Amino acid sequence: MKSRISNLISRLKIRRPENLKIVALSISTAAIFWLFTALSKDYDTTVGYPVTWQFDAEEYIVIDELPGKIRMNVSGLGWSLLRASFGFKVKPVTIVLNNPTSSKKIAGVSLTNKVNDQLEELKLNHIVDDTLAINIDKRGVRSFGVYIDSANISLEENYRIISSINSSVDLMELEGPISMINSIASDRFLLHIKENQLSNDFDEEINFTIERPELFLFRPKSAHISFSVAEFVEAERQVVLTQINIPNKTKAHINDTLCTVKFLVRKDREAEVVADSFKIIANYLLLNKQDSSLLLSVEKSPLEAINVRLALPQIRLNYDE
Repeated sequence: MKSRISNLISRLKIRRPENLKIVALSISTAAIFWLFTALSKDYDTTVGYPVTWQFDAEEYIVIDELPGKIRMNVSGLGWSLLRASFGFKVKPVTIVLNNPTSSKKIAGVSLTNKVNDQLEELKLNHIVDDTLAINIDKRGVRSFGVYIDSANISLEENYRIISSINSSVDLMELEGPISMINSIASDRFLLHIKENQLSNDFDEEINFTIERPELFLFRPKSAHISFSVAEFVEAERQVVLTQINIPNKTKAHINDTLCTVKFLVRKDREAEVVADSFKIIANYLLLNKQDSSLLLSVEKSPLEAINVRLALPQIRLNYDE
């Protein structure tokens, strides 16, 4: 008995590849036959049917993406339902919006007749979606003055802007959703220099941008911005005081008539600033008699020097015995 069973198993193993091919072919044939039979019958199902929206795109603009499909319950042959489910060779339903801004929601039931008239090979039972959200606005145009956000230009330490900030555009026209344009409070449009720690002259084209830039058209699209930058260093000079309004027969006098003037100057022009280009005044009319102190003042300084200040802005007078 055992030998018979072993012999049978051995024979089946030899024939197994051929048997599997026959079985697989039979199953495939049966499946195809079943599929063709099943898809030739009528069914009810819910599908996401493609939809297109028609409106005056020159007068209106879409703010949020419109629904691309409508969920609807339909009846039809299996073949038709299968194509509709996968969107294969399906003509989308077109929904015409004569007044797109009248409402941000469309009731699904209100589209029943429009949809039913356009369905091919399918019968509409009902629209599943209660409402479809739409966000469309009228197009509008508004002009803005163009300004540079100079206060927030990032410069490397000890560097300063040494020229006017030039812009190729003074006025920009913005086109987009009218409600969003009108919500902009200012008539000034600020351009921002995004580069950090500038240490070289700036000469670049900057694109206009705004939140959700895909909704807007800028005319022009950009502005050419340029300005010069230079490094400044701390310097000082010893300047002889100019004394004025000295009282007659006064015993008060200044021992040291040299004062130290500190300032900032462009590194490449430091040598041009000389002591004689400053004038520091010691006015005896400003004498504080209580402590014999005299306040000094800077009357003249060269244009190259900025942040001019005195190391000792106040001095004390001495009196002869």
